[in-house]
Amino acid sequence: NPMDSNIRAGSSPAFSTKTRNNYYGFFCSYLLLRFGTEIVNFIQNNIIMKQKLLFLSLLISSFVFSQTTHQYPWNMQSTNQTINIEIGDTVVWTWGSGTHNLISTGGVEAFDSGYHGQGHVFSHTFNMVGSTTFTCSPHASMYGVVNVTDPLSVNEYNIIQLDVYPNPAIDIVNIKLNTLNEDADLAIYNMLGKVVMQKSYDFNAESLSIDVSQLTTGIYILKVSNSESTSYKRFIKK
Repeated sequence: NPMDSNIRAGSSPAFSTKTRNNYYGFFCSYLLLRFGTEIVNFIQNNIIMKQKLLFLSLLISSFVFSQTTHQYPWNMQSTNQTINIEIGDTVVWTWGSGTHNLISTGGVEAFDSGYHGQGHVFSHTFNMVGSTTFTCSPHASMYGVVNVTDPLSVNEYNIIQLDVYPNPAIDIVNIKLNTLNEDADLAIYNMLGKVVMQKSYDFNAESLSIDVSQLTTGIYILKVSNSESTSYKRFIKK
């Protein structure tokens, strides 16, 4: 019998080869599916970890960088005084000999020290990103600029285009979300990482106004999230 001869020779019947091929195909498909699942889980976990690290960085940097004070003289040698600081920092000027004022001449913030003599101290806390120029009105050689930057770069994570204004805010914060395809959840965190306010945002609305008058003065973090992405924005409550 030919089949008996094949079996005695150590070969398998034809149907066994087909079964074995089907098993190998199933096993390979399983491995591919398992590998693909692991890749998807890794990517999702990586995104979640980035978002958590960003939020933690926002909290830490808001606490640390808002405490910095910069000391500068204000006298006849204060020519082209260039001051580079970060949002929330305070600049303190101390008057030298003579009578001077220190007044902003342009940019994102405004201040005026008035006229004072030697030993006077004037300070201003800068809460807006951008540049502000200043001078001494009677002494044109005394002038300078304060450049304010935000120590964080969150553009990589701002898939949702998020605008918060005015910033700093006193009573009302207006929030505008662009490129939003579905409703979003809003949460405001204080410096301790505690949620102090929660709202919902209808993607059909042009903007949302939030009453922050009951919040204490300080720096807060706004978190906006939906099924597509999560974005953060820092704002200051005066």
